[in-house]
Amino acid sequence: MNIFPKKRVKVADGLHVKISNHFFYTDFGVRDSGEIRYSGRRYIVTGTPGTGFIERESESHSYHTFVRKNVAAMKPSYWRLLLGKEPSFEKAIADANKALESASEPYRRHLLESYVNALTVGRKEERMQRVIRGIKDKMGHRSNKFLVSVMSHYKNKIRQLENDMDSVIWHVKDHCSAETYEAYCKTVDAFTKVASCRRIWFYDPKRRDSYSQVFFDMGVFDYIRNKAFLPLMRDPDGVHYYLLPDAMVVARSHVDFDVVPLKNLTIVSQELAIEEPNEALLGQMGDAASMIKVPEFNLNFYFNHVHAVVDFVRAVDRLKETL
Repeated sequence: MNIFPKKRVKVADGLHVKISNHFFYTDFGVRDSGEIRYSGRRYIVTGTPGTGFIERESESHSYHTFVRKNVAAMKPSYWRLLLGKEPSFEKAIADANKALESASEPYRRHLLESYVNALTVGRKEERMQRVIRGIKDKMGHRSNKFLVSVMSHYKNKIRQLENDMDSVIWHVKDHCSAETYEAYCKTVDAFTKVASCRRIWFYDPKRRDSYSQVFFDMGVFDYIRNKAFLPLMRDPDGVHYYLLPDAMVVARSHVDFDVVPLKNLTIVSQELAIEEPNEALLGQMGDAASMIKVPEFNLNFYFNHVHAVVDFVRAVDRLKETL
């Protein structure tokens, strides 16, 4: 347990600085350092290192509220630090190792092994970022060549760690055929248009009066790396569904997840004009025009667009043909 928000540490010969005990948010391991990062595409961490989503451009007030809520939940707080509720590499590594001990399904085990290795590298980088921040705070607005040289040393070490991270994370492209990956990229592109729909609702047939607005995004799960990120669907219960080229990851947390083969799933779309409960649904949701069903997970998503939804499901079908 951290009682103090900062601690004094030695970072070089003859140099001690105060570094923060708060988790330092970074997109290290999530995307390449050379990528343009500040074009409205923020990486939003959601609870644990290596898992989150990329903020997309949207005119939806509810989406912006959703993003702000996630950002606010991750802001450093002394009370959350004291209670151990801030993200922590140590806790994430311990949780992942514990999950790995009981993981028997090969696919899930491979993902967890990759995650543990990535967390080990990420922990080093995160501490160095806090050291750099501490040096900056000590330097203030004064110019100090010694402090600048120490800071440059740590920045160079972070660049070296980028190669280490690249060698241990799960690269989507390396775990499928070229044909499958090409089809997957087209599926990802089609999904981005679905995620941009103005409204997305989740409907639970067990609760006829329950319609919840949800949000789709391009996400990151346990440092799994894909150039365009992973299609991410959410349900109101906090379960996240990540689409991989050959599987769907059903994640209840960063270590509690199932990997379901994509070819075992039924993903269908339908226009509401030919859907039985059309009147009831329209009465609740206004301008719903189409839907996606995944019966195996009891998922029913409704959208205010048709073409984007149909194109995405067709892209998934073509992807499944390559498996």
